[in-house]
Amino acid sequence: MDPSPPPPESVQEPSPLLDSEKIRLKRLAKLQQVTSNDSGESSQATASSSKTVPARANSLPKSPMQVKPTSLFKKYSLPAKEPERVPPQATPKIIPPTKSFEDWQNDTISKVLQITLDKSTAEKSGNRLIYLDSVVKTLMEENPGMSSFKLSKSILDNALFSRLSIDPNQMSDGEELPQIPLFDYLLDSWKRASEIKRSLRATKTLEQSIINERVGVIDTLKELIINYIQYVLQYPDDLPQVRNSTKLGPNQLVSRLLEEFDSPQGLPLDFIKELANKVDDEGFEKMFLPALLGYSAQIRTKNILSRDYLLPLNSLVTLSEIKPLADKMTKARNWNPPNSTARIFEVGSLLGPFCRLSAFPTDEPTIAESYFANVQARRQADIDSAMTSLRGAIRGVQHSIFKIFNNIVRSSPSAREAVLGYFAEVIRLNERRAQMQVDPTQVGTDGFLTNLTSVLLHFADPIMDLRNPKIDRIDVDYFRKSNRIDVSRETKIKANQQEADAYFSLVDESTSAPNFISEIFFLTIAMHHYGPLHCYENYNNFLRDLSELQKQYDRIRADQPNWAGTPMAARSEELLAHCKIEKMASHKIAYDAQLLDQVALDHSLKFYNLVMNWMLRIVDPTGKHPEKQIQLPLPPTPPDAFAMLPEYVFEDITELFLFVAKYIPRASVVYQDVLIVFIITFLKSSSYIKKPYLKAKLVEILFYFTIRGEREGSIEKLLNSHPLALDHLLSALMSFYVEVEQTGTHTQFYDKFNIRYNISQIFKSIWGNHVHKERLKEESRNLDSFVRFANLLMNDVTYLLDESLRKLAEIHNIQNEMNNKEEWESKPQQYRQERENTLRSDERSATSYMSLGNETVNMLVYMTAEVADPFLTPQMVDRLAAMLDYNLKSLAGPKCTELKVRNPETYSFRPKELLSQLVNIYLNLCKHRVFVQAVARDRRSYDKAFFSKAASVLSKYGLHSPKNISELEKFVNEVEETIVLEAEGEEELGDIPEEFLDPVILPGSRVTVDRSTITTHLLSDTTDPFNRMPLTIDQVIPNTELKERIEAFLQARRQK
Repeated sequence: MDPSPPPPESVQEPSPLLDSEKIRLKRLAKLQQVTSNDSGESSQATASSSKTVPARANSLPKSPMQVKPTSLFKKYSLPAKEPERVPPQATPKIIPPTKSFEDWQNDTISKVLQITLDKSTAEKSGNRLIYLDSVVKTLMEENPGMSSFKLSKSILDNALFSRLSIDPNQMSDGEELPQIPLFDYLLDSWKRASEIKRSLRATKTLEQSIINERVGVIDTLKELIINYIQYVLQYPDDLPQVRNSTKLGPNQLVSRLLEEFDSPQGLPLDFIKELANKVDDEGFEKMFLPALLGYSAQIRTKNILSRDYLLPLNSLVTLSEIKPLADKMTKARNWNPPNSTARIFEVGSLLGPFCRLSAFPTDEPTIAESYFANVQARRQADIDSAMTSLRGAIRGVQHSIFKIFNNIVRSSPSAREAVLGYFAEVIRLNERRAQMQVDPTQVGTDGFLTNLTSVLLHFADPIMDLRNPKIDRIDVDYFRKSNRIDVSRETKIKANQQEADAYFSLVDESTSAPNFISEIFFLTIAMHHYGPLHCYENYNNFLRDLSELQKQYDRIRADQPNWAGTPMAARSEELLAHCKIEKMASHKIAYDAQLLDQVALDHSLKFYNLVMNWMLRIVDPTGKHPEKQIQLPLPPTPPDAFAMLPEYVFEDITELFLFVAKYIPRASVVYQDVLIVFIITFLKSSSYIKKPYLKAKLVEILFYFTIRGEREGSIEKLLNSHPLALDHLLSALMSFYVEVEQTGTHTQFYDKFNIRYNISQIFKSIWGNHVHKERLKEESRNLDSFVRFANLLMNDVTYLLDESLRKLAEIHNIQNEMNNKEEWESKPQQYRQERENTLRSDERSATSYMSLGNETVNMLVYMTAEVADPFLTPQMVDRLAAMLDYNLKSLAGPKCTELKVRNPETYSFRPKELLSQLVNIYLNLCKHRVFVQAVARDRRSYDKAFFSKAASVLSKYGLHSPKNISELEKFVNEVEETIVLEAEGEEELGDIPEEFLDPVILPGSRVTVDRSTITTHLLSDTTDPFNRMPLTIDQVIPNTELKERIEAFLQARRQK
């Protein structure tokens, strides 16, 4: 250590000085030098000693603990207080003490510290009690004429210091000192004092005043012992110690802290609390931080299957319950290590290793491969039991981690801020987890982010109760007031970058910082985004890869008779081994255990129930939702507070409910009411969401919940009973059906079919409700918008049936080719491989197109049954008739045999049912003369024979009643009559020039086209086909000059 400075002036040296007194003063100077930064307290050292040891008449030389007993531990030192009073209790009988207070005090101190001021007593104890010769001599000098003395509270400090100053390595003959370090001696003394105190408090036969007086002595004694323990731990060389292999100093405490509390090898928890209440920042760094780092190092090597992770985890939980320690954890150098990568932060921060315990196969593949080994051969009950146990362990870890963070948050305002900063740093370091392609080694693990999400969810629990008005305290301007979460580059719900920059630059500096509720709310959203939501995406990708791998494995196995014993055998066996199906299956179960835990999902769903209500409250013009449900329609422009939210806030809601709807739909039942309101509000208010794919996710959620059974969490009942659904669902779905024609993405052509398939399924689930049918009729009265919807519906039927039937014909050809075994085997291997690949591709396409086509045809059937007029408009009726005739020809015409394939059901191809549905559309419209005329005008596909064959098939298989067959025949006869009449009319007029119809001029390109042609085009594409500029039908200009020429031509023809 550094050379000692001169003794402070406040310490008066006796004359002459004894050697022991010189040593004491030297140590005093060292202590004062170490603590000279404590705000000038050195000048008041003597006065401060009165807080620990009461002033006394005799003037023994002062020990370091007398001069500055709490200078090292100022902030959390125990305040001066009255002796602890034990509440009076009824006792059978109060008896006088057998000893005087002085005798009891002497005996107790002697027993605790194992010292005595009576030499004969020491000798009788066999050197168990140490005779303090120096203290006795000093007392005799100060008290002439006295020869015997007793240990008391007034000389306690100097007595203990004298005991500690005895050098165990230089004992005189006949003397013996316990060969243990001073820390162990002091700890044993503290334990003895604590035991005496417990006995006193349990005593029922002494006066309460006597108990209180004695407890006061014990409290003073324990506090003094704690002070000296700090001293010998931080400055182990300042007092004489036993020379042995024991490493002195803080390590003596650390090694015991790493053991179980209250065990023989560990430390009493009460002792730790009392020591922690005295320790300052320097003492914490020296004594407690190494233990905390030790816990981190221990748990870094554990996984959740090894129960030995519980000791360091539970120890940290316990220590965090001690407020001074919890507060000081956030001041440690590795609490929030700067300049770290995400992975280094996770393993190197103080709490990081505790937060990464999980069962994710991406983090700990050995857990899946050992705990769920041979999973394909195990009973489901066994697997379920194992999953339940693993989930219980995960929840236990997450709850313990929350307790740690919660204890820290509650320890002080600065610690709370440090915890918020910790969460924000984790989010910042893991922003790349949201990217499409990410290197797993450069971001945090799934378990780390998921566990921290669980912690934040627990913090958010108080605001999740919608009956609690705390939803009002969520600050809508959080991102303007705080940069804790950086959203400056995030895509906004309804704003471009320039608009967002202008909005966020307008910050009122006088406004207060966001409250803790808002901090937790937005941190929880962000942690979900980079944590569980990313895990859900990984899980979906994993299942897709597993499915493809299983197909590949099954395909190779099925082909084994062909490659066994050939040169391809080795390669095929290698491919089978490479599949590693068993390993992937065990990983799936581990994923299921982690992600499909209904308790954990419910916690997230409960939080996002709050988020949905909060977002609805923002857009609600009254601002009263959910106290008073939001009413539609909303104003055309969304509020800025909503428009400027990061897009991921909205998207994560959809992703969470999609995940739940796919894999564990019953978990969402209690939240479906709010979900319905949320979905319909933003489908109906389409202008509030910039990107169509986000609204498509809302439709997809409804789709997945409608295809579930009632016990699985189906949403069908709500769609047919909720007032908002009855009023607005159908119109919202029809509008979106039109909107997705152009989504702005490069895959929009194919995306629209998937979205519309989902819409068709939702329509099917609500079509039996008469209220929804009435809404459809109301919508059909708005002819322009409904015709556009009907046109797109018909376009989809045309394309999907055409593509699916074409693919089926190709499948038919390849299957026939393969059926000729001899010729097929003679083909080159490469040719056969290419044809097989083509077959698989065609099968996938045919299945997809046929499934979509069936549902679209079905929708066309019940739409035409309820509202025929929009389908009979001039721009629709001819195209509808042509589409129906063409597909009837394909199914009942001469080439229908080309559609015969093996196992047609595997492609969702049910030709008789499809034929029946097409006939249903004919029957729905056959009573309308314009439809009869339109079919008659179809010269490309119409043929009476096709109808006759269709009627024969439907009758044979009982798919239509005789009445329907009769109506179909009557309709065909009317078509035939119309064909004859129209042929006569055409003969009278001759060939009318193509341009002599209803000519209009397009305002942008100045091109003249027929009105019906441009009207039909605008039903699908709202632009001028010649320059792609926006165009509506009311903008076209009648070409009056050409119209007059048409009229003149017709007049001339009639006169001839």
